[in-house]
Amino acid sequence: MAEQWIAFHRPSDGELTGYLDPSGEDGRFVPLNLIGHPLGEPGTRTEAESVLGDRGLISLANYWWCLAPRPLRDDSDLRHPEPHWEWRRVVIVELDKNECTVRVALPDPDEEDAVATITLPADDVLRVGPPHRD
Repeated sequence: MAEQWIAFHRPSDGELTGYLDPSGEDGRFVPLNLIGHPLGEPGTRTEAESVLGDRGLISLANYWWCLAPRPLRDDSDLRHPEPHWEWRRVVIVELDKNECTVRVALPDPDEEDAVATITLPADDVLRVGPPHRD
């Protein structure tokens, strides 16, 4: 994670739920989930902490979109997409402080057990919604 990010632990149980990015204007903080994706607009520290307490972990349960090969292979480097890759819906299946592991949400039969690992932050690789089609 970026050096300036401040880890936020939920007061009720001490669980790490995200990060506060102090790079907002006028001393404001951007709430980021554990993969580095913004969860809201810049706000006061208290506002950003409230967002992380409420939505930090649950945001990870969403479907995500990324460029990936078909079929996905365990050695696929999602940080360096190739021209023939397509937008695929994925889910996060494992997460630690350095990387997240994803699998295709609706896998083809030959990729049912395939996963790919992405170093964090992954907000530049994983998107919340499907890409716009031109």
